[in-house]
Amino acid sequence: MDSTHELDEQRRALREGALVQPVTELGTLVVTGSDRQSWLNGLVTCDLAPQKPLPAGGRAEPPAGGAYGLNVVKTGKIFAEVWIVIAADRIHVGARRDRIGQLREAFERYLIMEDAEIRDASDEHGWIFAHGPRSADLAAAGRAAGADAAIVDWTGLGGALFVAPRQSEGAVLAALLAAGGAGPVLPTTDAAWEVLRVENNVPRFGVDFDDQHFPQEASLEARAVSFNKGCYLGQETVFMLQMRGHAKKRLVQLAVEGEDDVPPGAEIALPGGAAVGAVTSRVSDPRGPRVIALGYVKYKHAVAGEALRVAGRAAEITRAPGAAPGVGDRSAPGGKAARPS
Repeated sequence: MDSTHELDEQRRALREGALVQPVTELGTLVVTGSDRQSWLNGLVTCDLAPQKPLPAGGRAEPPAGGAYGLNVVKTGKIFAEVWIVIAADRIHVGARRDRIGQLREAFERYLIMEDAEIRDASDEHGWIFAHGPRSADLAAAGRAAGADAAIVDWTGLGGALFVAPRQSEGAVLAALLAAGGAGPVLPTTDAAWEVLRVENNVPRFGVDFDDQHFPQEASLEARAVSFNKGCYLGQETVFMLQMRGHAKKRLVQLAVEGEDDVPPGAEIALPGGAAVGAVTSRVSDPRGPRVIALGYVKYKHAVAGEALRVAGRAAEITRAPGAAPGVGDRSAPGGKAARPS
């Protein structure tokens, strides 16, 4: 685990500059062919239709050159997260390595007459994420070093995606870290990012949600789902849940009083004792004697400021469903969230 000082420096970079993170758990599918973009757009929740490769200068307003989304099954439940980078002659799809094989097979089942081809290129490419407000500034440096890039803010913190040939991965990482400009650019590790993501309300597949969850349950609809695009696999259920109903539970961020650990699975309850959910992730809060946690609560209680108890200790929801940092956050100026009806 990174030291307290190193974590503090990374928190500053996340606020003022950028954190650069090699993501070894991602595999890569490469899609080629003249119909590649329209075909893939029918298999993911994000809208790829308006996306084009980044311009030569590498600078554009997000999202540009790619997207973050989900692949859902017919019932609308999540199968995989996908990070997408659009290059001039191909599309890179990043997904967890333990999902790549099944994802390719699932995609191929919907390849009928389209001019598209998909292959597993996980051994050929590596992924690097940038997090923070300066992430978009790094795109040109990454591309000059040999990466394909996209400016995609999937966390609410600012973000960029880089996918590079294995032989260029080190050079790309070095180029990103050497990029000049205002605000620090620092490397982060998987262990450090695990702390930072919970602090910043970023859920993780396999920890905070999995293939038993709808996007809305995991509070991913604002980050990963377009409700304006055309049809895609599983769209009807996702759309109807959004427009005519609601998920029974929502993923929220909570502050729990006390320094003692709150293990995943710990009960979340109303002050009167009735159970309403459970913890999925937690980290110690650097600002004081409390724990920051992510967890599921019943829909009607998923609102910032809701007083709860976690493992018998006083707790409060600090970020509302789907909220990016500072949105529906009671610690942010003017941060308010409406109670679900």
